[in-house]
Amino acid sequence: MISPPSRPDVLTEAPTLVLSPHLDDALLSASTFALGPPCDVWTVFAGRPDPPRRTDWDVACGFPDSDATMTARLAEDIAAFAGTPARVRRLDAWDGAYVERDVRARQLGEVRAQIEEWLDTQARDAVLLAPAGAGVEVPDAPWAGLQRRGGRRRLSVAASVGSNGNGEEHPPLEPTTAGTAQARGAGATRLVRSAARTVGRLPLALAGRALHAEYTLRRRRATAGGRLAPNPDHLALRDLALAIAAERPDTQVVLYEELPYLWHGSADDAVAELCDSRDLVSTPWSEQVDTDAKFARLRAYTSQMPVMDTAGRLLAARHLPTRERYWLLTPSSRPTPS
Repeated sequence: MISPPSRPDVLTEAPTLVLSPHLDDALLSASTFALGPPCDVWTVFAGRPDPPRRTDWDVACGFPDSDATMTARLAEDIAAFAGTPARVRRLDAWDGAYVERDVRARQLGEVRAQIEEWLDTQARDAVLLAPAGAGVEVPDAPWAGLQRRGGRRRLSVAASVGSNGNGEEHPPLEPTTAGTAQARGAGATRLVRSAARTVGRLPLALAGRALHAEYTLRRRRATAGGRLAPNPDHLALRDLALAIAAERPDTQVVLYEELPYLWHGSADDAVAELCDSRDLVSTPWSEQVDTDAKFARLRAYTSQMPVMDTAGRLLAARHLPTRERYWLLTPSSRPTPS
């Protein structure tokens, strides 16, 4: 019997930062890193919206609003990591369910700055672990084939609110002050330029809304019957890690496949598409999981586990996958790591 591939040697003893989108993702999906030799584990979208918000997820988990939800989830995460060697940090960015586009753009910029600051303090070849994007595939838009045949970069609107899916922000509409009676000279010139920019951006804003509505319809159809598509927060964090690594050749990126999304669709296609579009090579492997030890940690997330997977597979150790899957991504110009 052929043994499954093991963790690449280049990752041994490398400084490692596990980027967990939400308060549970690190232990759900990358526990062999999070519970292994000491490493840094950051939950990125762990902030409290101000003022508090109320979503269907809050209600499903038994809470009146986001403030109550985050109070409970933070306490659960502290309990889940108690006694582990992980150096845990919880950032202030907001969950995608709570955030507006402009706030998300600003917060992702702050997250990027904090990750880069961490990298500046590490030795070369530090490792960023990020989600791979597992889940049921959302069909392409009807025009996606034409875009690819024309050699154009594929436009995605799957990312969380505030991002167009390519890590770039649609420019916000700017209010004008036309009608201000005292605007003269340079002030009037600025008004004209502002108005022109606003008018020019209207078609882009309208097109963005139409694309989002069309994507939402495709996603709703794909997830009928309780199936899970890739989480937009996961995709936003993955793309942020890749964008950082693209500018820092001494930074390595490892993607991990996520529970419970992998039960609805593996991350293989998402990783293959990333590699194809970004000229990367993936080195896959999997690691054996102590499911009893993992479940003992996951039990702390009492508000999340019962509603995260309606089939109840997260409520018993015997249902957990016995292996976690990872991919090391490297530029195709580099030798394949061993």
